[in-house]
Amino acid sequence: MSLKSTVVSAVRSIARRPPLSSVLFQPDIRRSLQSVPGLRAIYGGGWDLAHPFDRLNGTDTSGYVAAEDLPGSGFSDTWRHVYGGSQPSIVRAALRELPDLTGFTFVDLGAGKGRPALVAAGFPFQQVVGVELASSLAEIALRNVAIFQAQHPGFAPVRIVNGDAAAYPLPAGDLVVFLYNPFGREIIERVVANIEAALASAPRSLFVIYYNPVYGACFDASSPLQRYYAGTIPYAAAERGFGPDDADPVVIWTGGANLAAKPGADAAIRITHPDHRSELGSGPT
Repeated sequence: MSLKSTVVSAVRSIARRPPLSSVLFQPDIRRSLQSVPGLRAIYGGGWDLAHPFDRLNGTDTSGYVAAEDLPGSGFSDTWRHVYGGSQPSIVRAALRELPDLTGFTFVDLGAGKGRPALVAAGFPFQQVVGVELASSLAEIALRNVAIFQAQHPGFAPVRIVNGDAAAYPLPAGDLVVFLYNPFGREIIERVVANIEAALASAPRSLFVIYYNPVYGACFDASSPLQRYYAGTIPYAAAERGFGPDDADPVVIWTGGANLAAKPGADAAIRITHPDHRSELGSGPT
């Protein structure tokens, strides 16, 4: 990391601590200071901004981490993808498309700093698991879990696993598997094989939520999985400007559950930026 990046990171860290953050991040003050050259570095842009989720919960799930800045045991170019936090409103909207989740386990593969896992804890899951290979991100996620669970003792328990998401032994019972475009094709293919093995091991209901499904074709090619939902979900108003877009595509597959697909579930996935961005078309896959 360059000296400039280090200084900017330190300034942002100080600015995001209370009580200074309560002043600097008031909407009117933020808009004014962001227009001043030099001062806008306090806030960054998009993923770099301190997300409202963090300001509400005292957590650290914001920020953008480039692939080359993601060290971790066992890392290779096959694994490297950027880190940017998913929008809580989109995670919640996707989960609300599913039937009753009581007793299910939520597994976030490529959990990053843990934001989706913390959001999922507010649903009636039996447990929530985040699996992250980058030790630096897993350590931040662990701290976030401790902070969040102290504030929400009645939520589902959350644990973070520092390990290989593609080889992680999926828990027994009904599952929701979540991905926010965390891996390249080779790793996604391994994830699909792992899910297929889990479905073959015992009867269960399983859903795969793929947020920004760049490699959704790998799931479409899996015979045990069927499309259940596809939609482009807008950010909540309070989250606009805290990510790279204003809406994101989400596709959900199901396996082991005898459920009819929702209207539009067969929407085509179109790649608008190789490896990084997809959108849903009007035609079928």
